[in-house]
Amino acid sequence: MKRLLVLLLLLYPLTAAAETYQWTDERGTVNFADDLGQVPKKYRKKARRVGEEEPGPRVIEGGAAEPAKAKPDEAQVGKKLYGGKDEAAWRREFLQAESNLNNAQSDLATLKGRLADTSRMTRSEYLAIQNSIKYAEDRVQAQQKKLDQLRESADRAGVPPDFKK
Repeated sequence: MKRLLVLLLLLYPLTAAAETYQWTDERGTVNFADDLGQVPKKYRKKARRVGEEEPGPRVIEGGAAEPAKAKPDEAQVGKKLYGGKDEAAWRREFLQAESNLNNAQSDLATLKGRLADTSRMTRSEYLAIQNSIKYAEDRVQAQQKKLDQLRESADRAGVPPDFKK
C-alpha cells in the first residue's frame, strides 16, 4: 500500500505539465481546452497557451563582443535612424503596442459587461467569467507595461514625439 501511495505521489507532478489553450469566440466567450485539437479550426491561430507570455525581446549575455555592423540597406540610406530604427518602424511598434492594449481593455470591458446581468447565469459560468476577468486585468497591465517600456526606449533613442502616435 505504501508503494502505491509513493508511486502516486511521484506521478502527481506529471499531471501539472498539461497545456491549456485559451481563445475568445465571436460572442466574446473565453473558452479553454486541454489540447489544440479541441480548439475550433477558425480560432486556432488566435488560441494561446495559458500562462505563456507573449514573446518579448531576448537578452543574450556573453562576452564583450562588438555588435555586428549591418550593411546599410538601400531603403535605409538617407533616413534618420533612432536607436537603429527608422520612423516607420517606431510608428509600427507604437501602433502595435497601443492596439494590443486597446484589445486587452476591450476584452476586459466585455467580460465586465457580461456580469451586469447574472440572473440567467449558472454559478460555474459566473466563476469562469470572474477568472477570465482576472486574466484580462493581468493582460491589460502587461500590455500597459510593454507600452511604457516602448515609450522609455523611444525617449532614450531620441525619437520625436510625433512618431509615437
